[in-house]
Amino acid sequence: MSFFKNVYSARHILLSLTRQDLKNKYRNSLMGVLWNFLSPLGIVVIIGAVYSVVFRTPIEELIPYLFSGLLPWLFFTGSAEGGALSFLSSQGYIKQTKVPVEIFPLRAGLVNFVNLLISIVAFFLIYAFINPNAFGLKMLLVVPGLIIWLFFCSSWAVISGIVNLYVRDFQPLQSLVIQGLFYLSPIIYKPEMINHSNFHWLYLLNPFYYLLEIIRRPLLGEEPASLQSWGISIILTIILCEIAVLLINKIGRKITFRL
Repeated sequence: MSFFKNVYSARHILLSLTRQDLKNKYRNSLMGVLWNFLSPLGIVVIIGAVYSVVFRTPIEELIPYLFSGLLPWLFFTGSAEGGALSFLSSQGYIKQTKVPVEIFPLRAGLVNFVNLLISIVAFFLIYAFINPNAFGLKMLLVVPGLIIWLFFCSSWAVISGIVNLYVRDFQPLQSLVIQGLFYLSPIIYKPEMINHSNFHWLYLLNPFYYLLEIIRRPLLGEEPASLQSWGISIILTIILCEIAVLLINKIGRKITFRL
């Protein structure tokens, strides 16, 4: 429990650093937090316009689907990239203070989680015009889905930060792997599009398929994800949390010798 005790004891510092990062990100920006929405929206509109023609799917149906998958994916990539560099970019704090080192990769996860929440609010505002009938109690399942994603991405941020201390090539390698996973995950295409072929195993063996299901379906107001999707997502998150806690407890303050 030392991991959680350390995080709790440094919670005020963690929140302060998170606020600082958010202020620095939007300082002197005319659009501010709107970029969290406009950036993925631009990608979705371009991809949706092309895919709607190629797959003969109505664009008003395809854009919400793409958007609901892209938002959590951007949360994961942002947390992974930020986590990989979290200890290196915070070495001044780590070397000169006794602040628990756990908070620095978690800082990356929290900043990107706030950005995700802002983007989801904007998504709902747009979706209300496209398909207002989809709104209902089923959308409340997005809350436990977001909690699972927060723990999953934060745990990965911790792991990637520690691994990057020992293998400095990890950060660019991670970026390359994540880019490949993007195309292997059902984010810009629907799983049924490849069910007729022999490549359906591409997403069935991909853990991100199940993680996306538990958050995408509530966002779209569809039927809840299967118990299999929830079970796999929870188990994966617990495993990742255990690995993150074990690694950070093992390295502790000795992390200063790796900076």
